[in-house]
Amino acid sequence: MPSPLGHILAGTAVYLTGTRRGSRSGLILSVTLLGSILPDCDFLPGILIGDLRTFHHGVSHSLALAVLFGLLIFFFSPRREKDIALRAAILAASAYASHVILDLVSVNPGTRGVPMLWPLSAQQYGLELHLLGYFHYSDRGIWSVIRWDNVSALSRELVVIGSLVLLLLWRERRSTQRLAAHIPEVPHNKSDKLIGVL
Repeated sequence: MPSPLGHILAGTAVYLTGTRRGSRSGLILSVTLLGSILPDCDFLPGILIGDLRTFHHGVSHSLALAVLFGLLIFFFSPRREKDIALRAAILAASAYASHVILDLVSVNPGTRGVPMLWPLSAQQYGLELHLLGYFHYSDRGIWSVIRWDNVSALSRELVVIGSLVLLLLWRERRSTQRLAAHIPEVPHNKSDKLIGVL
């Protein structure tokens, strides 16, 4: 199971993949990052009964809820700019789905998978690809994740998922530089036009 940092990095990768520099907005970034961590809010009811794991990896870790989250974002987004509302909904649902998929492919030993196909099936799916480290936590509370034995898992997440984010940023910068190299400078006033002619 990835840490919140790993999920936020994955949400960042979804955001960078689904937007371009000129089409970004705070709304899109906010709902994408929210979608990347929202499935793990299923531990909150467990706080009331003293067992954080009771509801964790429940129906909130399904693709159906990813779609539902996207629809909610679309319907509650400002209607002034429909293209931003649609893009926000798609990226929010994609980030939510990225969380479910990351949890699907990084099941810790002794833990259950995720009900990815709920409500069609309650079966929990999971496998361990050993891409990310083993992230430790306990029922002592949300702060139980702050421990030295999680440093290795966090480091692996930074290398694996963080590298993807850096690659996307590098690709964007490179394409911006290429575009700038092919656009001729437009003179701003008459003296610039004269100098351009000479």
